[in-house]
Amino acid sequence: MKQNVKTGVNPEFRQRRPAQLAERELQHLELILGNVIERSNIDPSRLPAKYWDMRVAQLDADYDLVPSQSQRVATLQRKLAALDEVLDTTDIRSAA
Repeated sequence: MKQNVKTGVNPEFRQRRPAQLAERELQHLELILGNVIERSNIDPSRLPAKYWDMRVAQLDADYDLVPSQSQRVATLQRKLAALDEVLDTTDIRSAA
């Protein structure tokens, strides 16, 4: 592993951000995804599921989450998986 000569820090090691900073991002994702999932007409072009999957995964990777936040991330991931299924079904119906 290489270390940055100036700082002596391993570039592969990245310190996670504190859980309190994740709260705002977590609330935002819960709001956005909750609103989209509750609507009956889901437009896949307005909600690229891969983008939201990446945003939720980034929360888990970038922040040192407390257990309750980790549970909320898991809930968001389950909702996104359900949304992906709905979008896949919608795509199949549209193609037919």
